[in-house]
Amino acid sequence: MSLEPKEREIVDGLLRRGVLRTMERLEKLCGGKWGIMSSSVREVQPVRLLQAFSRGKEDCVGSYFQSSSMVPLEFLITFSTQGAAALAKAVIKPFAARMKETPDLLSLTVGEVSNYLAQSVLTVIADEFNVMIILKPPEVLVGPKAQLLARSFSRYDGRKDTLLISQVDIYSERLSADCSMVVIVNSELFRKLLSTLQKGR
Repeated sequence: MSLEPKEREIVDGLLRRGVLRTMERLEKLCGGKWGIMSSSVREVQPVRLLQAFSRGKEDCVGSYFQSSSMVPLEFLITFSTQGAAALAKAVIKPFAARMKETPDLLSLTVGEVSNYLAQSVLTVIADEFNVMIILKPPEVLVGPKAQLLARSFSRYDGRKDTLLISQVDIYSERLSADCSMVVIVNSELFRKLLSTLQKGR
């Protein structure tokens, strides 16, 4: 089920605001100046997105989230292995001495940054529509991007869900990492929330 252009525009604005909140959290956590930008949200068909992701055979690192609330949403946030390594190094730099013995530090750090990103977006959505949205703990995945995407289709229903994607660039003085943010939203429920919002204005 597709969103109308106006509905997609609202989703785009919500995601962008959430992405900006992530930058603020990274600056508080790590210090220094960070930048983060997201491209416009695009609606895509699952087969086309799988085909696009299948062109890349290299592994990537990703986090998969589901919401456990009245607003069913799913997120898949993926980084290239190089981008994930650079991001992890920058994020843990202020705490490197204390964390050097921590096992699987790359996956933990990517999971935490992805959690910041997803939680920031959901906070904006929850505030906008005055609803409670709680994410289940993330599932950190490593493998080809198409394989990770297939995992996020476990609950996808083309009759009622819309598949959205945005590219996100995260950078600081010595870092540049890009990631893909795939969001599955229930179109009918989103329209009901939007209708409630418009009536309250």
